[in-house]
Amino acid sequence: MATEILTRPVEDAPTSRWHSIFTQENIATTLASLLVGAAVILPLFAIILSSFQILDSSGFGTEWGLDNYRSLLKDRVIYGAFVNTLLISSGATLLATFLGVSLAWINARTNCPWRGKLEPFNLIPFFLSPFVGAIAWHNLAAPKVGLLNNLAREILGIKGHLLNVDNIYGVIWVTGIFFTPLVYLFVVGSLRRMDPSLEDSARTTGAGLLRTTLTVTLPLVTPGILSGAIIVFVTSAGEFGVPFKLGAPYGWETLTTQIFTKAVGDDANHYLGAAMSMTLGAITAFFIWIQRRIIAPREYTTVTGKGFRPNLIDLGPWKWAALAYNLAYLFIAVLLPLVCLVIVSLHPVWEGRIIFTDLTFWNYKKTLFFWWPERIVSATNGIVNSFILAFIGASIAMILALVVSYMIHRTKGFGSRLLDFLCVIPIGFPGIVIAMGVLVTYIKTPIYATLWIILLGYITRFFPYGQRNISAVMLAVSEELDQSSRMAGASWLTTLKRVTIPLLKPGIFAGWILLFVIFLRELSISIILYSTGTETLSVGVYYLTNFENEPLTSALSVAQSVVLLLCVYFFRRIAGREALTA
Repeated sequence: MATEILTRPVEDAPTSRWHSIFTQENIATTLASLLVGAAVILPLFAIILSSFQILDSSGFGTEWGLDNYRSLLKDRVIYGAFVNTLLISSGATLLATFLGVSLAWINARTNCPWRGKLEPFNLIPFFLSPFVGAIAWHNLAAPKVGLLNNLAREILGIKGHLLNVDNIYGVIWVTGIFFTPLVYLFVVGSLRRMDPSLEDSARTTGAGLLRTTLTVTLPLVTPGILSGAIIVFVTSAGEFGVPFKLGAPYGWETLTTQIFTKAVGDDANHYLGAAMSMTLGAITAFFIWIQRRIIAPREYTTVTGKGFRPNLIDLGPWKWAALAYNLAYLFIAVLLPLVCLVIVSLHPVWEGRIIFTDLTFWNYKKTLFFWWPERIVSATNGIVNSFILAFIGASIAMILALVVSYMIHRTKGFGSRLLDFLCVIPIGFPGIVIAMGVLVTYIKTPIYATLWIILLGYITRFFPYGQRNISAVMLAVSEELDQSSRMAGASWLTTLKRVTIPLLKPGIFAGWILLFVIFLRELSISIILYSTGTETLSVGVYYLTNFENEPLTSALSVAQSVVLLLCVYFFRRIAGREALTA
């Protein structure tokens, strides 16, 4: 009997080890890690390999070589697209940085009237589609059919046109004003948490407001400014909708429009498209690496976490000028484009002027009513498909983000660090590059030409946004709460359901709504991966832009914008005022 008692633990040891390995926690985190690894690594690996494959003389087979990259240097169109991409990204970055920093300074540091009420509106362009913004500005400032140009002709007697956005400058203008909130978000938090002692010292030595701001305040928030500028640069480089609407039709090609040209159509060359995607991806990944490794970790001792808030600067009478400046940005970036879209959508044919006797809701019936006999199938299908993708995609992405965040922040070791690195990779590549990778990887699988491949592209590219929302809340929750539940006998799944998830609800809901909004407006991934019957809302707008008239395009654009604005409202209500600006 004694021998049996002594040997029993030895017999049970292997079973105990297996139970310790195959726990709920280990199974869930391992599956999540494999999914993330496969979703991120496979498309990038496939696109790298494809970029070194070239079509043989028959046009059907392939062979290995560097001809795709040689074409990037020799093809004048592609070379011009590369130069245009750099010019647009640089110009948009300068414009967005100037607007974002100035608006952040007015909101965070001055006594500008209504600054608290205006702040949520400053973020609206962050949620709206830049492609829709380009459509609106085309109808506002195109040489012939631009509403503003026709008003200038009628009221001011100007001959020709006053404005023209159908060129590279128009692309820079629209991209810059719509990406301004990205800089704003990086800068406003640093300004609010800044130690005012150095500013006070500068004023006591006789420095004025302008000199203090330029020589003390802005240099102290340089990391935030540079981070926002780099994000705008890489986002502008990967933007497809704006150059497609305002640039490519008028001879101003970019890398994204050329990638699209090479990826679709009867003469599509996926291998050349992969080489261009690698070039664009390498540029953006390099700048993201600089932002995360060099700029973001920098800390100035004057930007601390002490319990103070900087004194507000009294602008005196200039506070009304600051208010006018903020209102002007909102008018240009939000109100004017939306009003123009509504006006255009109510006309059967847009001629550049308001004709009150022609106003009709006919365009909304054709683009929104599923039962209407003359409906446009690509538009109505796009609405249904986008809501399906947004709801399912946001839900799957947040479940994955929850498990991944738990593994990164609640488990220690090489696996968590590797997973954290994998979550960063999709952020460094534009959506159109990820889409090319997904296309090349799964073009010969059953999910090709279905909604599933679009869903996979969405989740791969954007689930890190949801993961960052959950991580921000998880880092503020003590691990002791989870440990206490486990010590009381609860399983990992029970602890997750009863303790962790309830504490993380704000981050989960905020991340879900954010992804829902992004999926509803996403164009660059959809335009590469869609096929007949799997159009999305943005693809529907693209279809109407290409094959129908401006009023129909504007009607669907208005519908998309209204849905996105409603999501912005719920995002602010659920996530709180400081959800994005903290």
